[in-house]
Amino acid sequence: MKQTDGGLAPSYNVQISTDAAHGFIVDVAVTQEANDSAQLLPAVDRVEERLKKKPQQMVADGSYTTREAIEKMAERKVDFLGSMGREEMPSGATAPNRIPPSAFLYQPETNRYVCPEGKLLRPQGRHNNKKQKGLVAYRYEAKISDCQNCARKPECCPANHSQGRGLLRREESATVLAFREKMASEEAQVQYRRRSQIAEFCHAWIKSKLGCSAPDFFDTGLSVFMRRLRAQAAAAEPVAA
Repeated sequence: MKQTDGGLAPSYNVQISTDAAHGFIVDVAVTQEANDSAQLLPAVDRVEERLKKKPQQMVADGSYTTREAIEKMAERKVDFLGSMGREEMPSGATAPNRIPPSAFLYQPETNRYVCPEGKLLRPQGRHNNKKQKGLVAYRYEAKISDCQNCARKPECCPANHSQGRGLLRREESATVLAFREKMASEEAQVQYRRRSQIAEFCHAWIKSKLGCSAPDFFDTGLSVFMRRLRAQAAAAEPVAA
C-alpha cells in the first residue's frame, strides 16, 4: 500500500467503528486502500447488518468527508457530522498554452461570463455531472461569430469550428450546503469534538496495551490479518466500556 512518504510497503488500512454512548467497538474491517474516502458507506452497511438497525448518527474526520459521502448519508437519512474544508470550484479543464477558465469574469447579477476580449458567454443550462456527486454544473458558451472573428482564437478555442468557447460553473448541491451550515453551528462542533476521544481511544488501546503493531502482521494475508484484528478488538471492548 502507498505510504505518506510516497513509497510502497506491506500494510493494511484498519477501519474501526465505535459506539459513542458506551465506547464499544461495533465494527472492524480491513482494506488495502490507502484512502479512507470510500470507507464510510461500507461501515454504515456493516454496522446496520451487525446491529440490525441503522445508526442514527455517524461522526467521521475529514478523510471520510466527501461530497459524495454527504449526499449518500443524506439519502440514507443518517445524520452525518464531519470536517470538510473550502476549495475553489473548478471551471473545466484547459489544454496547455490556452486561455484558462480563471481569465473569464463571472457576473452573478446577470448570470454570464465575460471573456478577456469583452465578449459574453451566456448560460446554456445544466450540465450532466453524474460523476461528481454533491456538485451541480452549469454550462456557458460564447457565440460562434464572436469567437471566429477573434484575434485570440488560436490561444482560446482553436478546435471549435461549430460553436464558441465554453465554460462550466460548478456549485455545491443543496445537500452539501446544508451540511456546511450544520457543521458551522456550535452544537455540531461540540458533538464533532468528541470524535477523537471516542474513536482514537480504541486504536490507541489495541496498539499500546494489546501489542497489536504493524510488524506483527507483515507476514499475514488479508483474511488472517482480519481474524487476528477482530480478536484484538474483542479483547479491547470490555476495557473501552
